[in-house]
Amino acid sequence: MLKKTLLISITILLAACSSSQSGYADKSKENDDKYTKMANDKNMVCEYRATTGSHLKKRSCMSKELADEVRRRNQEALRSQESKAQTSAGSTI
Repeated sequence: MLKKTLLISITILLAACSSSQSGYADKSKENDDKYTKMANDKNMVCEYRATTGSHLKKRSCMSKELADEVRRRNQEALRSQESKAQTSAGSTI
């Protein structure tokens, strides 16, 4: 009885591992083609960004204007945080 259960479990496990999502390769190729087309466009900027909780980097593309705006806002936020830290560092509680 135990051998049968073990054999069935292993068979189901192997069958589940060998199956793949249908159309995944086609969709991946479509996305690669789309990103390649965007990367060749002179008005687009594509970059790989690290995502939190993953070692894999995710590709993101945006217009140059949007990339400049995002970069400017991030720099402003960083400067704002730095200035807050500098003003409160000398105070005593």
